[in-house]
Amino acid sequence: MTAMPGDDPEWGQFLEAAFLSVLESADEGLLVFDGSERCCMIGRRAGELFGVEPAAYVGKARAEVLEAFSKACEEPETFLEAVAADAPLGVPKLVADVDVMRPRPRTVLCKGAPISRPGRPPGRVVFVRDVTRERAAERSSRQLQARLAELTPYDTLTGLLNVRRFREELDREHGRSSRAWDSYAVARLDVDGMGAINDEHGATMGDLVLEQVASRLKKCLREYDILARLEDDEFAILLPGADAVAARAVGDRILKAMAAEAFLEGARAVTLSFGCALWVPPSGEGATSILERAAAALREARTKGPGGAHVDG
Repeated sequence: MTAMPGDDPEWGQFLEAAFLSVLESADEGLLVFDGSERCCMIGRRAGELFGVEPAAYVGKARAEVLEAFSKACEEPETFLEAVAADAPLGVPKLVADVDVMRPRPRTVLCKGAPISRPGRPPGRVVFVRDVTRERAAERSSRQLQARLAELTPYDTLTGLLNVRRFREELDREHGRSSRAWDSYAVARLDVDGMGAINDEHGATMGDLVLEQVASRLKKCLREYDILARLEDDEFAILLPGADAVAARAVGDRILKAMAAEAFLEGARAVTLSFGCALWVPPSGEGATSILERAAAALREARTKGPGGAHVDG
C-alpha cells in the first residue's frame, strides 16, 4: 500500500478502507497479521464465511485467531495447514481448498502470502474466497466427461478404440477362444520418453507423435486385429488366434516400423517398448489376468532399454 507524501495517517486510513472495499466487492475476505504475530485486520467477508465476529479477534494472537477460524471447518487441521499456522510469517505463498461446515457448508479457497517490510519482521495476509459454485461446476464437468467417455467407444485424439471398448472386445475374444479351443495374444506398448518429448517440444508435438504412432501401428496389423489407446502414451493390441511365434513376429514388425522413417521434426528418435502375453487352452485364466500379464511383460521390456520387447508365454 502506498501513502501520500508525508505518510498522512488519514490518507493511510483511507487507503486501508479502499483496500477492504475492493476485496469485499470481489467477494474476497482477508486476515492480516503483523510481525509480532498479532491480528491487525479481519475483513467482513472472512467473518461471514467462517461465522466469526471480526471485532472479537482483531488484536488477538495469530494462533488464537486461526484456531477460532479452524473450528468452522470439517477438517480443522487442513485449514491450519493451508494457512501455514505453524510456519514462520515470512513463508512463501500457499493455496488450498478447505471445506467449511458452518455457518453453512461451502468450499473456501485459502491463500496465504508473506508481507515484507524492509528492516521489520515480516507479516502475513490470508485471503479467503467462496469457491463452492466453481468447484461444483468443475465436478459436474468431470462427471460429464467421464459419462461421455463411457458412451463413446473411440479415443478422441487417435480415433482408436478406447480402453472400455477394448476390454469388451477382449472379453468377447476370450469367450470365443475358450469355446473354439484357440489361442490369442494381448500386447501392450508405450512410447519411450514421451514425457521428455512433451517437456522439450510441448504437448501439441506430443499429440502429433501419438497420432503418428497410431497410424503406423494400424499398418502393422491384420484386418481383424484390434488396436486401442489405453491411456496417455500406452496402446494395446488384441491378436486373435496368435501363438508365441505370431506374437513375436508382430512385435518385430512394429518395432521396425517405428524406426523405418523419421517422426515429426524435433521428435525423430521415437521408439516403442512392446510387452505381450499369450492365452493358450486349456487354461482357467481370465481375460483381465491376460491384460495384467501383458502389463508385466511391458515392464520387463522397458528394463531392456528403448525399443525393448518381451513376450510372456
